[in-house]
Amino acid sequence: MDTTGGRVVAAHIVGSQKGLCRVFSRIAIVNRGEAAMRLIHAVRDIVAETGTPIETVALHTDVDRTAAFVREADLSYDLGPASARPYLDLKALERALVETRADAAWVGWGFVAEDPAFAQLCEDIGVTFVGPSADAMRQLGDKIGAKLIAEEVGVPVAPWSRGAVESLDAALTAATEIG
Repeated sequence: MDTTGGRVVAAHIVGSQKGLCRVFSRIAIVNRGEAAMRLIHAVRDIVAETGTPIETVALHTDVDRTAAFVREADLSYDLGPASARPYLDLKALERALVETRADAAWVGWGFVAEDPAFAQLCEDIGVTFVGPSADAMRQLGDKIGAKLIAEEVGVPVAPWSRGAVESLDAALTAATEIG
């Protein structure tokens, strides 16, 4: 099973819960190259299997204007010069999502994939972020907080200091206790 872009992505796109199914009609791809191609192929598989029309929108920079992912997507949107780093510019991404009338945004990995501000932006403008919520990203982005959450729900974790280790003496004490 392709866990980075095929069936797993398809499951997120279809989003089934308790017999209810929501399929997006236009998915903006906030990535490039191989990541974008994987999403495009996953969406094509869903369209072929279900007959439900879903469009892909390749968000791209000037240097990728003729790239395969831009040619293969149903629609494309030029974010501007790559030198401006638009894949990290929330205002540029918001403009692209609104102007393309995307109802979902898929980021894959890298760029804003782990940025809770982007997930929040999507929620604020009514675009479904295909991934974890902004709140989940904030909670799990803090390594100590994430480990505490894991322990709370019964996930086994390696022995640890149970908090920040801010000095050499604290590190030595924690190491002695942990073994």
